[in-house]
Amino acid sequence: FTWCYESTEDQALQDDRYLSLRYKFVRSGVSTGAEFYDELSYQRKSLCWLAFGDRLAVEASDPFAMQRYILATIYYGLGEPQRMLNEGWLSGQFECEWTPLVGCDSRTDSTVTRLALSGTGLTGELPKEMEFLTDIDYIDFSVNKLSGNLTNLFDGWRYLDTLKIASNSFQYIPENLYTLTELTELDISLNDFVGPIPSNLGSMTNLVHLDLSQNAFNGIIPDFRNLSFLKSLYLHHNELTGSMPPGICTLRFFELLSLTSDCNPSSLEVECEPTCCTACGDYDTDKNPFQRN
Repeated sequence: FTWCYESTEDQALQDDRYLSLRYKFVRSGVSTGAEFYDELSYQRKSLCWLAFGDRLAVEASDPFAMQRYILATIYYGLGEPQRMLNEGWLSGQFECEWTPLVGCDSRTDSTVTRLALSGTGLTGELPKEMEFLTDIDYIDFSVNKLSGNLTNLFDGWRYLDTLKIASNSFQYIPENLYTLTELTELDISLNDFVGPIPSNLGSMTNLVHLDLSQNAFNGIIPDFRNLSFLKSLYLHHNELTGSMPPGICTLRFFELLSLTSDCNPSSLEVECEPTCCTACGDYDTDKNPFQRN
């Protein structure tokens, strides 16, 4: 099917299924006609695969056609990593059978709710089409080479419970991150985030695990006293200064079991009493944080 995106779109537009799928996706707003017209775009490759390369041969009338198209954009938009194909991505099976990379809702086993793509060789910026995976509740894209702006994606992920993007090259926390109010686990460690830690993270009151370590955050630590469900808060290997807020230390009397910062006496950056911080400069557990349940 490579002929479909190695030349102009004229020939593909003669095919009724290609045309109807294209019309559906443009009308829904997931992609644009200009993007499909561009033979170099990942959108064009994704549509060509769906129309001519996919053994499942879905029709535009299929309610899950757009979901399957969006999953194709993840592959074609993020470097076309071979490991994804090796593990069943873009197979002729229904996408809920692309396990273990994809998980679907337990009630109907038809709507994608889980993407587990850690260490699959993804590169570049996450496709904007992912915003339309509106039932997603678990995303693990850690240990890849991802970058770019996540702002537009968060608008569609209102049910997101877990977001793991550790060990990538993201630089800026989207201003609307705090709107992901259902999040219980947020791991953005080992990236290139800079600037102050956003204080509005303190409004994400369902958080249980929060890992901001190994970035370039600077300034003082916000008072997260309202995060009463927190069990772990990792802040080490940043450029933070000042003292650990008393409100965070108070959480140690409740659910907070792990609290780290750069509080080593030899190179003190953050003042934190031993009764408050559980480790200085590293994790307080031997467990790989990327494998945390």
